[in-house]
Amino acid sequence: MKILATGLSGLVGSRIEELLRDKYQFENLSLDTGVDITDSEKILSLITSSNASLVLHLAAKTDVDGCQKDMSQGTNGQAWKINVEGTKNVINACARSDKKLIYVSTDFVFDGKKEKPYSEGDSPNPINWYAQTKYEGEKLVNESSLSWVILRIAYPYRTNFPKRDFVRVLIDKLKNRENLELVTDHIMTPTFVDDLSNVLDSIIRNNLTGVFHAVGSQFVSPFEAGVIISNIFGFDENLLQKT
Repeated sequence: MKILATGLSGLVGSRIEELLRDKYQFENLSLDTGVDITDSEKILSLITSSNASLVLHLAAKTDVDGCQKDMSQGTNGQAWKINVEGTKNVINACARSDKKLIYVSTDFVFDGKKEKPYSEGDSPNPINWYAQTKYEGEKLVNESSLSWVILRIAYPYRTNFPKRDFVRVLIDKLKNRENLELVTDHIMTPTFVDDLSNVLDSIIRNNLTGVFHAVGSQFVSPFEAGVIISNIFGFDENLLQKT
C-alpha cells in the first residue's frame, strides 16, 4: 500500500517510515524533499496525481514557544500558515482525489483542568497559540467530507535522532551536570514513537476512522521524568530541583 506523508523527515515521521517501510510504500512530502504544505498549488498537484489512497499528515510547526511568538501576527504568522492553511491545502487535495487523511494532532488541545485522563469525547479548549492552530486544523478535518482519523499524541520521544526531543534535552543537561528546575504540577503522558508506529499500523490495516488518543502508559511530571532518566542513565539526581 502506498502512503503519501507530509513531514516524513521529522522526529516522528522518519521513525514511523523506518519501522513500517516493509509494510507500506511511503512518499515523503516534506521540506527535505522540496515540498512546502503552504504551497497550495504544489500540494494539490502532488496529492491528486498520486495513486496513493491515504495521506498521513505530520507536517506542523511544533515549537510551542516559537508558535507563541507568532501569535501577535495572527493568520499571517508561520504557525497559522503551516498548521492551519497548510492543513487546509492537504484536506482540499485529499477531497479532490478521494483520499483518506490521518491528521496527527496533540494533547495540547486540552487545557489540563480535568482531574481525570482525557478521553476522545472530551471537548478541546486550547490555551496557547500552538494548541489553537492545531485545534483549528482538527476542526477543518472534522468538518470535511473526507474519510479521516485525528490521532492525538503527547511528548513524542525516540532512541536516536539529530533533533533533540524532551528526553534527549534532559539527558544532555544531566550529562553536563547542569542544575535543572523541573515542575511537579504538570502531568504528561510521553509517547514512544516505536509504540506509535504500531498504533498507526493498526489504524491503517483496520481502516479505522474517528478521533484516537495514542500515548504511553506513564503519567509523570517533568520532575518525575527527570528522576527516571537520572536513575536509568546513572546521573546525579541531586541536580534536579522541584518547582
